[in-house]
Amino acid sequence: MKAREHIERQASRPTPLFVSYAVQLAFRLALLCVAAYLFVADHNALRPSRTFGLSGGFNFVDFVFVALVADFLTKFFVRAPISSGSLKQYRLYHIPTAVTVRGGREALQAQFRSIAELGRRLAEEGKTAFSETLQGLAARGGSIASFVRRLLNDIDFLNVFSFDEKDLAVDKSLRSVLYRDRTREIVPVIVFWVLLNAAGAAVLHHFGMLNERTALLWSLVYFVFDMICVVFWCPLQLFLMRNRCCTTCQIFNWDAIMVATPLVFVGGWFGWLLIAMALIILVRWELAAIRHPERFDERTNARLTCAQCVDKLCYLRKPLAAKVPRADLRDLLAADEKRKG
Repeated sequence: MKAREHIERQASRPTPLFVSYAVQLAFRLALLCVAAYLFVADHNALRPSRTFGLSGGFNFVDFVFVALVADFLTKFFVRAPISSGSLKQYRLYHIPTAVTVRGGREALQAQFRSIAELGRRLAEEGKTAFSETLQGLAARGGSIASFVRRLLNDIDFLNVFSFDEKDLAVDKSLRSVLYRDRTREIVPVIVFWVLLNAAGAAVLHHFGMLNERTALLWSLVYFVFDMICVVFWCPLQLFLMRNRCCTTCQIFNWDAIMVATPLVFVGGWFGWLLIAMALIILVRWELAAIRHPERFDERTNARLTCAQCVDKLCYLRKPLAAKVPRADLRDLLAADEKRKG
């Protein structure tokens, strides 16, 4: 009973990752407020062509550049403290399901049994090694704390139980189904994004406001709204993609290119460097989705399921799981085979 109450209390609390995203939202909102003030009060403050770089001292434009680069860089590291929605592109964050393991459910169960056996063996060997090490440290008067720190630094926990690519069976038919489902989610977003930015640029141009100052402010609006989508509410998810949550989002790492879109009208070193970084992030993400679509779907990657989720970014906005039922991949494959036959 106490264990159940403890679990319920834990579930009612925001996770450290959610708190970090909420703090980022507050920071981005403050950044936007300062930019809006400078937009009105100082016409030169938001001109990267004049103020970017350290020749005139570190200024607000330089600070914005550092903030954007820091956010973009997190997309390049497999151990970054960010959502599984972003990290699912990496092999280390893929837990196969019965659909994707060669040999089906029996092979998956055998794989987990072997992992459990490996874990027991490592635990036994670890106890022996630890006992011997403690004896050696006691004899030499060494520091146990320093030993533990060195030990933890040397262990790669994610690689101990990672699955090998050869264990997976993702054939052409399964990839076709995954590609089709993903296309249905992302194409409406692409169309909407192109139309939204084209309309915004046309309106600003009509009123003679399409310049680097407005474009930088526009980019910061997207920077804030990106985190609003994670913490509070995402219209792209609700109205266009209809996916369950951030963890299963097919465009999670598109945020960089979306934030960088208005910077086309800024240009210069400031704009083009950020756009180049955003394009690299986008290309890496899409190549991973093309080569390994099984990593991006909760039906083929158990880490994306609610049961395996440790992010709990749905703390304020609940997932759409009940409203968005996912068809069984086996049924879809059978339907495809029937149509071909």
